[in-house]
Amino acid sequence: MLRVGLLLLLSAFLGAQTPPAEVKPVPLTPDTPQNQNAPEMSQHDEQASFRTKVNLVMVPVVVRNVHGDAVGNLAKENFLLYDKGKPQIIERFSVETTKVPANVTDSQAPAATGEGEPAIVIPDRFVALVFDDIHLAPQYLTLVREAADRFIEALSPTERIAVYAMSGEVSQDFTGDRPKLHEALARIRPNLMVRTGALNDVDQRTLISLDNLKAVVKRLGVTPGQRTMIFISPGFNTWDPMYVDYKVAIIEQAIRSKVIISALDARGLYTDPAFKVAPGGPRTLTQMQLNSDVMAELASGTGGSLFENSNSYDEGFRRIAAAPEYLYLLGFSPQNLKSDGSFHSLKVSLKNVPNMALTARHGYYAPKKTEDAAEAARQEIEAALFSHDEMAELPIEMHTQFFKATDQDAKLSVMAHLDLKQFKFHKADGRNVNNVTVVSGIFDSNGNYLQGIRKVVELHLKDETLARLASGVTVKTTFDLKPGTYLVRLVVRDTEGQALSATNNAVEIR
Repeated sequence: MLRVGLLLLLSAFLGAQTPPAEVKPVPLTPDTPQNQNAPEMSQHDEQASFRTKVNLVMVPVVVRNVHGDAVGNLAKENFLLYDKGKPQIIERFSVETTKVPANVTDSQAPAATGEGEPAIVIPDRFVALVFDDIHLAPQYLTLVREAADRFIEALSPTERIAVYAMSGEVSQDFTGDRPKLHEALARIRPNLMVRTGALNDVDQRTLISLDNLKAVVKRLGVTPGQRTMIFISPGFNTWDPMYVDYKVAIIEQAIRSKVIISALDARGLYTDPAFKVAPGGPRTLTQMQLNSDVMAELASGTGGSLFENSNSYDEGFRRIAAAPEYLYLLGFSPQNLKSDGSFHSLKVSLKNVPNMALTARHGYYAPKKTEDAAEAARQEIEAALFSHDEMAELPIEMHTQFFKATDQDAKLSVMAHLDLKQFKFHKADGRNVNNVTVVSGIFDSNGNYLQGIRKVVELHLKDETLARLASGVTVKTTFDLKPGTYLVRLVVRDTEGQALSATNNAVEIR
């Protein structure tokens, strides 16, 4: 099966940022006798490479009132969740707000780089514009492209936009440079792959379209901030059951990566049941609505929205680029789940909440094998590293400093201070045992992940040593960098308490 275009471009991009070696976390074996003369503390460094898998089944839900506004004051008891018609216990429940936090706080970084100088500005919102040039007709593309040009002009200093054509012919990565974005939009043309004869099979075009959408979700998933994809398309045929697993895979990837997918139906207004289009296209309103199902499914399954049946493209961009203010995340562990890769339909409803409407994902696939604890921990650390959220389950502090060896070379040190008084330990052979994973990641001024280093600190402390270290220990990580503005992300997780903390800092080296 042919896979071309944006999938290959983005796969190459992601591969360049993630080292190929996979090093598993050091397993904690409390029952293994410890040599009383063994070191009480040791650590080793690893390149921070990641891969994702499905763990707990998470269901994003958006609830809106009669005015269409997202509602954020509901409790877990207001939701009913069914897996293949069977009620499930909601084990995890959270209400997330998509409001972007203050860019850099006083506790995270200096308010300015020097006396009288402006604060360091780092990106905190990332929007990927994906144009379906495989299916867009010229009259539709011209209108939505002009609206996108106007949308880009409203770009704020902390926003970054990427422009992709689904064929792979255009791939402008995230940037705040408006001329580059406008130039990328100007290069998008309709039906490039069809007109060149590279793809003459409908199923092949559909599969490539879905694969490339997933590739964009993966790219968004490694940006350090709020993540939104705007899918601009007239829709296309995904009615065949063969496409179900492709669509679910996109939704699963988006949920794991906290990417909200919204869609803009580029066909504009179509209300006449006798609506006719050009030869080869859908002939009726019903067929047109069926073609838009793929956009509706991806939007509802990730907490996004679909803007359709309107010629107000400017309003469409404005509305769907703004993520819903509140997003509920319901998590459950399916009972007696067989690891057979089968599809499970989902249904979410509201209890004792009148006059509300909700959107949620329609299903998921069971895993094909059971995930072990080490892989679950890896996945949790990865999700935290590529997030922008502050987490404080463990008492940590981050400090940074840099030294310039030459005008073009610098060393940046990231110091993670761990307050051991509040860490959990278990006793093994008279020692206090815990393993702590410290991951430091570097992102550039456009939110691109540059590099990361993972340190595994093995603690086998005697009682007197633990008392002496009550003020904590500091773990230092050093990076070689060029002058520029960077976002530093620190994630700390321990094995004994299975707790996690994460924080950010902004650094300008010049």
